[in-house]
Amino acid sequence: MAATIEPASETVRPASAVTLTLYGLPALVKGYMMRIMVLYAMKFATDVLLIAPFVVGLIFAVSRIWDAVTDPVVGFLSDRTRLSFGRRRSWMLAGTLPLALTFVLVFAVPIDADNTVKVLWLALAVVGFYTAYTCITVPHLSWGAELSDSSNGRNRIFGVRHGAESLGALAALGVLALLIEAESEGRMAASQVAIQSSVAAAAVTALILAACILLLREPARSTVSPPRTNALEVAADIVRNPHARLVLIVMLIELIGAAAMGAMAIYVAQYVIGAPWIAPISIGLYLVVQMASVPIWVKLALRIEKHLLWRYAMIGSAVTYGSLFFLAFIESQTVQIAYNLGCVFIAGFAASCAGTIGPSVMSDIIDYDESQSGERREGVYFAAWSFAAKSAGAVTIAFVGVALSLIGFVPNEEQTQATRIGMTAVLGLFPLVCYGVGAWLFSRYSLVSIKQ
Repeated sequence: MAATIEPASETVRPASAVTLTLYGLPALVKGYMMRIMVLYAMKFATDVLLIAPFVVGLIFAVSRIWDAVTDPVVGFLSDRTRLSFGRRRSWMLAGTLPLALTFVLVFAVPIDADNTVKVLWLALAVVGFYTAYTCITVPHLSWGAELSDSSNGRNRIFGVRHGAESLGALAALGVLALLIEAESEGRMAASQVAIQSSVAAAAVTALILAACILLLREPARSTVSPPRTNALEVAADIVRNPHARLVLIVMLIELIGAAAMGAMAIYVAQYVIGAPWIAPISIGLYLVVQMASVPIWVKLALRIEKHLLWRYAMIGSAVTYGSLFFLAFIESQTVQIAYNLGCVFIAGFAASCAGTIGPSVMSDIIDYDESQSGERREGVYFAAWSFAAKSAGAVTIAFVGVALSLIGFVPNEEQTQATRIGMTAVLGLFPLVCYGVGAWLFSRYSLVSIKQ
């Protein structure tokens, strides 16, 4: 039997168009910076800075381990911050300049410096970037849950955030093309373009975050009494909360599957389809469809309970990703391209649901926690959400690397049919299993918000 929960804190008026716009602005930064870091930072380090791939991978692995510390700490402390400026805005303000500066430093490593200097510089810049990023992302997610206490209101808020994030990622693809083109002119040219683009992005980042932080005020409900529990007790509460535990596990499984598809896309484009140029087009189509379909999911959530809607989208993703497995058996390149783009279109539509509805579901769980504990702890819950999302990428990178070795992949050579099938299995069947398991587990979710 489904449990129901109505927020115990005071009612917050529906977010206006201005509020939605200002709240969505930081997501532009997140979408742009993270897409550049995920798609290009490692390639820049290996191909331009000439740092060994193993060392670069180790640096990014350490940054993920560090996230295990910073995410819960920032979430816990932001819940307990009591400044007149606001508990979420204060942390975001503190992280703005460090975020802009460290993003530049990642791409400002002197290419002719001693290798030890380059490694240390890059390591400090990457760890510093992700630390500042946590100071922005965790409070920003938490702030969104405080802007409305209704189900539909939260769907709209996080829908705008997800759409803005997709728009920022789309902008990153354009800059990525410039960065790759610059590499053809030599390492020095690539370094100069990387520095120039990162400086421009840092300046825009500071302006965008300042607009949100200075112009959008936190609601009165965010000034409730600070949590009485300590950090370890809060962590134990999250683990004991059956709704939070289930959603975090499902989200981790789902994102591992999605990340595998993203990591394999460029390999499949080059070695299975034989058209490397289709990879950025596929990624761009995926992002555009995600952004455009946000209003559809918000409207559907008015008719269908949102956790059920999210589960249906998982099933749709499982079937769509699984269909990509058959790319290895299609002989015509033209048909392969059309088939691939069709699957990507549907996958982008289904994936938009998680970004729109997922944080809203977590907000309901936070309301449930408040009804049980009497405390508002958005920070720690969304810190767990953020860490699960980051962990998925790290797990997937390790899995894809091992999988490519096992299926006999040889770079820059024509692959055997067995290897091509192995690639599409990682691209399609692995996400199929992940989303299928996630949808099955999520059938056990029973918390329903009755405040629409």
